[in-house]
Amino acid sequence: MSFPVDALLAVTYRCNARCVMCNIWQTPMQDDLSPAEWANMPASLKDINISGGEPFLRDDLPEIVSVVKGKCPGAKLIISTNGIAVKRIERSMERIVHIDPRIGVGISIDGIGEVHDRTRGLKGAYEKAIQTLQVLKKLGIKNLRIAFTAVEDNIDQMKDVYDLSRRLEVEFSCVVAHDSDVYFKTSGLRLNSLGCLKEQLNLVALSELKTFVPKRLLRSYFYSGLYGLVENGKRVLPCLAGEASFFLDPTGELYACNVLNSSMGNIRGEPFAKLWNSQKAAQVREKVANCRKPCWMMCSARSSIKKHPARVGLWILKNKTGIYLGKRSII
Repeated sequence: MSFPVDALLAVTYRCNARCVMCNIWQTPMQDDLSPAEWANMPASLKDINISGGEPFLRDDLPEIVSVVKGKCPGAKLIISTNGIAVKRIERSMERIVHIDPRIGVGISIDGIGEVHDRTRGLKGAYEKAIQTLQVLKKLGIKNLRIAFTAVEDNIDQMKDVYDLSRRLEVEFSCVVAHDSDVYFKTSGLRLNSLGCLKEQLNLVALSELKTFVPKRLLRSYFYSGLYGLVENGKRVLPCLAGEASFFLDPTGELYACNVLNSSMGNIRGEPFAKLWNSQKAAQVREKVANCRKPCWMMCSARSSIKKHPARVGLWILKNKTGIYLGKRSII
C-alpha cells in the first residue's frame, strides 16, 4: 500500500467554543500525544491540517509543529482555529512562523456578527476572530483563510462571509456540517433549506470560477460536489480515505477519516508504516469501500480531486466557458 499524502491531525479535543454543530468540547480530558510522539508520521505527506478542538489551547503547539514539519519537510501545514483566544494565538504564532514561514491558518467565521456568535456559542466570538485575522496579518502570515461551516441557521450568510474574505484579502473555504461520532461527536445534523444552500453555493462558486487562480478554480468544483452530496447523498468522486489520506486523533488512534469510526490502531504502540500496511488497515479500507456515510470534506476530497485531473479539469473548462457565454448557474 502506498503511503498517504493528506492528513488531518487533531492535537487536542479541548475547546473554548460551544458550536451548534460540534460536541468535541464535551469529550473528557485525555492523555494527548506529546510533541515527540507526533514524529510517528509518514514523510510522504504533502498537505497537513492541524486541528482540534482548539489547537492553540496546547501551550506546546509550536513544538508539535516543529516535530511534524521536521518529519514531513515537504508538506504544506495549515492550522485550523476558531480565533477566540487572540493573545494565546498571537504568542504561539510568533514562534511558529519562525519554524515554518509558509504556515497557513484557517479561522472559522460562520456568519456576520451575532450569527457567528450564535453558531459558535460564544458572545463576542466574531469580533475576536476578526481581531485574530488582523493580528496574523501583522505577523506576516501570508496563507490566511476564512473557513465557513454551513448549518441550517447560517446558510444565507455564506456569500456575505465570502465577500468579507475578499475585502480582507484572505482565502475562503466552505463545508457543510457533517455527522461524526468519532470526531465531532454528533448525529442527526441535517440541512433542510436546500434552495438557499444551492443559491449561496452557486454565488460563491461562480465568483471563484471567474478567476484564473488554480486553487480557487478547484474550490468551485468542490462546492459543486458539496451541494451534490447534500442533495442526493452521493459523492462526485470515489473516496480515497485510508489510502491517500487519514485522520489521527489526539491520543494517537489512526482512522481512515474523521467520519468512519474504525481504527487501524494506535501510533503510540506501533510504527506508522506497520499500522498502515496491517490486516486491520485492510479491513478498514474495505469498510471505506462500502461506506454508507458519504461525506465531502476538503481533507479527504483533495486527494480524490488530484487523482481525477481530467474529469475535474473538464468540469472547470466547461463551466468557465459557460460563464462567458452567459451561464448563471453551475450548481
